[in-house]
Amino acid sequence: MNPWPAMPDDVVAWFRSVFAEANRRVCERLVNLPNIRETSLDDGLIEALIPDSAPTLLPSGAIVRMDTHNIGGLRRLGPPHWDWDFPQRRRWETADIAILVFVYQRDRLIAKKIGLLQSKRLFPTNQDVEDEDEISFLHGMNAFIRRDGHQAAAALHRTFSFDDSCTFAAIQAGHRQVGLIDGLNRDFGKAVYYLLYNPPELPYSVSYPLRERIRVGNMAVGNRVVDADDVHHALAGLTEGQSPSYGLLRSACALRDWPLETWAADLLLTCQVGQQFDDGTDDRVRYFLERRSGPIGAALAASITLSDED
Repeated sequence: MNPWPAMPDDVVAWFRSVFAEANRRVCERLVNLPNIRETSLDDGLIEALIPDSAPTLLPSGAIVRMDTHNIGGLRRLGPPHWDWDFPQRRRWETADIAILVFVYQRDRLIAKKIGLLQSKRLFPTNQDVEDEDEISFLHGMNAFIRRDGHQAAAALHRTFSFDDSCTFAAIQAGHRQVGLIDGLNRDFGKAVYYLLYNPPELPYSVSYPLRERIRVGNMAVGNRVVDADDVHHALAGLTEGQSPSYGLLRSACALRDWPLETWAADLLLTCQVGQQFDDGTDDRVRYFLERRSGPIGAALAASITLSDED
């Protein structure tokens, strides 16, 4: 496998800026809709990156471009009683978002790597988050058309609070997903990290009805990427089925806890995290990405064409 090429400073800075804005926009989506589905936050991340996806010439002479693809979270489907795609069903539990980096010298591909993100959102203290309901998903628009004759006042007047005691309720000690992620990181190489969707700061509170749309500026917390090994080490101290709190993971992941833009630009792009691959492991990467019933719901492919002088 070829050594990973050095990235020009302006390429790293460009990626940091793009992902920082995506971080802010997804965080803003979360606080305006604090009970939003986790899959909708994944969708928001990909959507936030699209405006910067056109080929862009940087001062160093490098050209960067991004291609995005989103099939929309098939993890809503496929509980154990389903027979389709047996025995591959539910394999998307390993990760939700793939970020691939392809580096070119002129028109020749010289290096490629992948980082995988398993996304989890922080639940508010009232645990009021929209469910991933497979029946509603299959029934499509029916839930919008078939409304009750009365609207519950509780749906309009409620408060969502977040603090250190709030949990990432979809992460559970002893869950099958933990073993799947550990197995992939062991067999393929360490590629899977957790992306944790959080409010911009903690504690944080949102009350309905909103007076106006909430705007997010500086983020002391925001959306962060943490090492899967650290998360799973924290889970080992919990009882089966228990979920880790924000405070527990903040402590357990203190040495490997990065804002999304730092992980993507300063670490993944410079080959400090993620897994480099070559033609010999292409089949495994294609399995992640090409199966509609496979692990990944969304993918971002970043292509970097270095200048002839590099």
